[in-house]
Amino acid sequence: MYQRPHPKVSDGAAAPRPAPVIPLMPGPLASKRVQMEPQVETEPVVQGVYVISVAARILEMHPQTLRKYERLGLINPGRSVGMLRLYSWEDIRKLYLIRHLVENLGFNLAGVEFTLTLVNQLMQMQERMSGAAKGTPLEGQVEQEMTHLLHTLNLPLDSGSI
Repeated sequence: MYQRPHPKVSDGAAAPRPAPVIPLMPGPLASKRVQMEPQVETEPVVQGVYVISVAARILEMHPQTLRKYERLGLINPGRSVGMLRLYSWEDIRKLYLIRHLVENLGFNLAGVEFTLTLVNQLMQMQERMSGAAKGTPLEGQVEQEMTHLLHTLNLPLDSGSI
């Protein structure tokens, strides 16, 4: 049987270990140089992500359910280089909402899809209205936003027919 050779120690002391590699910290001159050059991010900023098994455990759902929701377009997790599904905290929050809509409110998946679209459109409308110029009359803007929302959701534009 092969055994790895051990370093010989002549005086009974432990064998010297190689010095650890410590990355160099930039000094004051390096920081001045960096400030003059444009900074380009070479690595994407990665927030906390979870593979499907961990996300399923957090949500107390079966991984196949998460795959089904992705197939239906309710969620869109990121992918790793090896094509593993990576669920962000935002994906987890959305899945909690989906679970609440299905289990507590009795929505079917078509209702969940409609509700998620509605929530998304309302959030976008809120962003557009908060970013609008202060001189714009609010009444006209609200009417325009409601028309846009109803059109996006394929709802009748006449308020009397709802």
